[in-house]
Amino acid sequence: MSGYLALNTVSRSLRRILAAAYEADPMVNSLVNGENGIVFSNPTETARDPSKHLSLWLYRITENEFMKNIPAVAEPNRNQSRPSPLALDLSYLVTPFTSSGENDQVLIGKTMQVLHDNSSVYVRDQLNAVIDEVRVVFCRLPLEEVTRIWEALQEPYRLSVCYLVRVFRVDSTTLDESAPVLDITTGEAAVAG
Repeated sequence: MSGYLALNTVSRSLRRILAAAYEADPMVNSLVNGENGIVFSNPTETARDPSKHLSLWLYRITENEFMKNIPAVAEPNRNQSRPSPLALDLSYLVTPFTSSGENDQVLIGKTMQVLHDNSSVYVRDQLNAVIDEVRVVFCRLPLEEVTRIWEALQEPYRLSVCYLVRVFRVDSTTLDESAPVLDITTGEAAVAG
């Protein structure tokens, strides 16, 4: 679990994993030109810059409904609690921008292989400490939804795939300092159960 900055940390973690795999493959590495060739810009902006070769665009953030009712986080001080973290699912559109359709297929194929092989990712902070574990899931979007994304970008459709990263948790900064419920007969803190 982590703070708001970790949202960007998830994207950077994915970029690091992809860049390391590309670097190990001379054919793909020549198409991307290192980690700087992987950007978080939307495909329209990426297409304008010939030095950028893969758009890893976070296009939608949704709350994970299955984690919504997690109990509040207990603090060391028993008179305090913190609301459960905000559980998020992150939707990415991955689009290659190389010199040809054939190279786009090579790059997207390698990207899909790497993300499949790294379907469980440990997200690390700047000190390399693990702050969360997320799952990277290939998303089979209906053609209508993919078409709507490209229409919103006002771009012709390009070869692309979608991935869902779930569940990423953002800690609450609110601290509830209400006193625990007391048992009337003993005056002790009641234990839920």
